[in-house]
Amino acid sequence: MYVTLLLALLLALVTPEIEGQEARYTEVPRDTTVVEGDNVTLNCSVENITNDTSVKWFGPPNYHFRTEGRNSGHPRYTIVGNPSEGEYNLHITNASRSDDGRFRCWVREVRQDPAEATLTVKDRATSDATSLNVSFLKQLSMLILHCLLI
Repeated sequence: MYVTLLLALLLALVTPEIEGQEARYTEVPRDTTVVEGDNVTLNCSVENITNDTSVKWFGPPNYHFRTEGRNSGHPRYTIVGNPSEGEYNLHITNASRSDDGRFRCWVREVRQDPAEATLTVKDRATSDATSLNVSFLKQLSMLILHCLLI
């Protein structure tokens, strides 16, 4: 614990800055809900970093390492966005229940807290039933309204 804290402090002191400007997040991921099987993108943009390998994504379960820079070792995870704009958005193809949880975009040079968001993956059958119920209720209310007007 002491060694980890000491290393974190040393990294903070020697973190390079570009032209006197401090690295910072320009866009952070937001809590997002996706239906199982659909694709989803969690946004993370940074400015004033020295190299893209300092950008890392961690995810469920328990903040497992997912990507470094623009590279991913996971077949369904890719980094998308314009590199010249500092975009390191995590694109998840075919979201599954195992993707449900907290994701973290972490940049070594940024002295703020890591950018985090929760991804909620809903079951397709439950989601379809909910959509159907909402559609049915809208149609029923229109029918009742129509009957009252006549």
